[in-house]
Amino acid sequence: MVDLLQPDVFKLISIPAIAALVGWSTNWLAIKLMFYPLNFVGYYPLRLGWQGVIPSKAENMAKIVVDKGLNSLTDVSEVYQTIDQEALSAQLEKILKRHMIEFVDDLMMQDSNTYWENLPIEIQNAFYQRCYDEIPKRLQSSVVNIGDGIEDLVDFESLVAGILTANKSLLNEFFLEAGSKEFKFIVKSGLYFGFLFGIVQMMVWAAYPVWWVLPLFGFVVGYATNLIALKIIFYPVNPIKIGPFTLQGLFLKRQKDVSVVLSRMTSEKILTVNNILGSMLNGPKSERAEKMLSLEVRQSIDVAVSWGKGLGKYLVLVVVGAERYRNMKLNAVDLAWRYSSDWIDGYDLSSAQAPFVGKLLSTRMQALSPGEFREILRPAFQEDEWKLILVGAFLGACAGCIQLFGFYGHMLELSM
Repeated sequence: MVDLLQPDVFKLISIPAIAALVGWSTNWLAIKLMFYPLNFVGYYPLRLGWQGVIPSKAENMAKIVVDKGLNSLTDVSEVYQTIDQEALSAQLEKILKRHMIEFVDDLMMQDSNTYWENLPIEIQNAFYQRCYDEIPKRLQSSVVNIGDGIEDLVDFESLVAGILTANKSLLNEFFLEAGSKEFKFIVKSGLYFGFLFGIVQMMVWAAYPVWWVLPLFGFVVGYATNLIALKIIFYPVNPIKIGPFTLQGLFLKRQKDVSVVLSRMTSEKILTVNNILGSMLNGPKSERAEKMLSLEVRQSIDVAVSWGKGLGKYLVLVVVGAERYRNMKLNAVDLAWRYSSDWIDGYDLSSAQAPFVGKLLSTRMQALSPGEFREILRPAFQEDEWKLILVGAFLGACAGCIQLFGFYGHMLELSM
């Protein structure tokens, strides 16, 4: 029987190095598994496979961002009031004027194409010009009216959650950018903590080299390195002074910097003017927006044809008839509703407004207490972190088994 108390020195000292590698790799993999793959990979009917923890619960994660984060900072009304409404009116005016002739021609050709084509060119041009002249007045009024009742037009939670749920890569980006330095620390810490655990593992193995020691310590290394790294990101919540050192959760220490990153991302990619207007037109409260648009369009047409002290409207009514005129206004509402989403999507209304919204969010976020700030991201990590920890533990145990049979398998065979 071979004396197992005399292991090869090089194999023995490799134990801390391998433990460090196990700690690093399991932590690295834990971060990857938190975010990737975006979609389920495996045999779906039996759920044999994996999907990133955050993408797999995109809707719930998005609601956490709203409930724990944005709702404590602002609301859609305040965001809208923060933007430069005069600049927004000017942008919308340019868009509408760019499409005005196309819109009027499409409208007239729907039901009254013969009448429109037979109208004198002077009347057609007068109608175009009245539309051009009326746009700025109607837009300024509309933009203000939207702000006064925007909470009745936009569902804040649906807006944010819908964007993040539909775009899982954006949801990932939201967390990855906010915690970029913390994730790098998690990976590096696996190396350091793994090495420290490996020294203990080496001493235990040297004194008591039974088959289960290496797999067990591999399990412990994978479990403990992931657990410790995740905990020290968010704990302690408040700074604790120990001599010259100050202990506080790494994420909380960077509250100012993280606030800037989160606010920039939110203002540029989530709470944008395009998204707010898009939610008005397509969100759960779009029916109210449609009624508002209907009123504005019908009134705009009435004003547009009322040139020459009412002569314009009289001529239109004579030529097309009262019934066709009413139908024309109804068609205009439908046409404007169909076109509006495409017009908004086709132009950038947000980049000039993002700094205003970002500054509002950043100021509010930096003013949060450490405990309140932690709640912005902590619930998302907390949701399924046990899975990541157990994955690390399992992989650590596998590494311990490989180490056992790769380095010491022959010794175990001789000892049997």
